[in-house]
Amino acid sequence: MMRKRLQELLNRLQAWDESPLTDKEISLLNSMTFDEQRAFREVWPHVPLHGRRQLLQHLVDEAEADVRLDFSGVFLAALQDPDERVRLLALDGLWEYQAEPFAETLVQTMNSDPSVAVRAQAAMSLGKFTMASEMDEIEPETAEMVRSALFAVWNSPDEDVEVRRRALEAVSCVTHEAIPGMIETAYRDKDERMNVSAVFAMGQTLDEAWAPYVLKELKSPRPEMRYEAARAAGELQLTDALPTLLDMVNDPDTDVRIAAIEALGLIGGDRALQALMELARNENDAIREAALDALDVIDFNQDPLSPGRLSWLLEQEASTMASMGWDEDLDEEEGPDDEELGDEDDEDAWARDADRDRWN
Repeated sequence: MMRKRLQELLNRLQAWDESPLTDKEISLLNSMTFDEQRAFREVWPHVPLHGRRQLLQHLVDEAEADVRLDFSGVFLAALQDPDERVRLLALDGLWEYQAEPFAETLVQTMNSDPSVAVRAQAAMSLGKFTMASEMDEIEPETAEMVRSALFAVWNSPDEDVEVRRRALEAVSCVTHEAIPGMIETAYRDKDERMNVSAVFAMGQTLDEAWAPYVLKELKSPRPEMRYEAARAAGELQLTDALPTLLDMVNDPDTDVRIAAIEALGLIGGDRALQALMELARNENDAIREAALDALDVIDFNQDPLSPGRLSWLLEQEASTMASMGWDEDLDEEEGPDDEELGDEDDEDAWARDADRDRWN
């Protein structure tokens, strides 16, 4: 039986009066029952388009802020929406959704959605299922369905390059004899987007045979390539990449800097640790948080039973200094300054995917 307050909310959504939903109203959409989801699906087409877009964006933001929230019932309904932007928002909201039957929905979306952007996003979303298949966390039949669908998209010359390259990224973690050839083909492709996806895929293979390619692309003039190369260097734990990565923490592009910091955490070692300790004192919030997270990774790799000690100590140190009015002295003496880090992003920064896990 549907809750009375939820029915009142559904009636309000159809009228959509532009006033923001309250936290209590938002909570009604969390973890809906089967009957409530069915009622929501019946109402959804009658919600005005601008209301559907605003609601989904709000729910995506709320779910990112609190991982305990489950709006999957809303997002699954919205995945069938006629509006492209709504469907993309739905896929964003379902990024962490791993119910096994959802794999088939994603395959259907990848194969038949009229929007290139939606098909590409669906292909990327299938990556969580290929990863799960490698760890034997899903049924063999589901794993084979997902792999076959992604291989078919890659091998389809008529499919848009954006969808094909996302299919490569999603399937590249799979242990299969065809993967190295696919990556090599993408790396040699005339389309630069394919080249970038190839470097991402190299990291997903966890095969150090790709090290020469990754090390080369760390010095690429293209920020999107440097970003993927840094990520791949971290995934492959390339100690030979450390000197370049240490330079890249001063990259003019913030996303590249953060990718380099994350890679330092994965590779570890004394040099990486020292650099991260300094960056964890930086006044740039994004840089500081990335460094603290990377220190947690190093800490976990050293002692999985007691993670977070390094970042905790640094946070306590910063708190103590702040209480004593030493913030300015600490910033000036201990951490790299703004000029060294280049706070301003490149004006020519490329368009990036909004809720793609690897850009986080």
